[in-house]
Amino acid sequence: MRISATCRMAARRTDGPAPMRQPGFTLLEMIVVLAILGLATALVAPAALRGIDSWRRQSELDALFDQIRALPGNARASGKPILFNDDALKGKDAPLRIASGWTLGVPKPWKVNANGVCQGGQISIGNRYGSRTIVVAPPFCDPVLRP
Repeated sequence: MRISATCRMAARRTDGPAPMRQPGFTLLEMIVVLAILGLATALVAPAALRGIDSWRRQSELDALFDQIRALPGNARASGKPILFNDDALKGKDAPLRIASGWTLGVPKPWKVNANGVCQGGQISIGNRYGSRTIVVAPPFCDPVLRP
């Protein structure tokens, strides 16, 4: 004899109330998830902060390189030569500007002529991580960072 599907379902039911289960997470599950998230954050955060600081320094160097590349045009526009020495870089009308925390220096004076021809020279740049030298190549003031 065959029993229909409806009869089978009815046969499985009990007369007592079904146990009520509340939807959600237990306190233990929440603590485990928060511990995993805290551990992942502790591992990733220092590397992310170093990466952001590195990008910021590179951005500041790129801005300085752009200023160096613009020197011939600035000299032609003003009709005056641009002299590079330590005093000129520290003056009010300094030809190059860099963010705070950086130092600029010129080991040997050089200039960009009024006609825009760059004589070439070197610029020392430093911050709390160390110093490097930028070699400015004539005649177009092409900057190259040297370690």
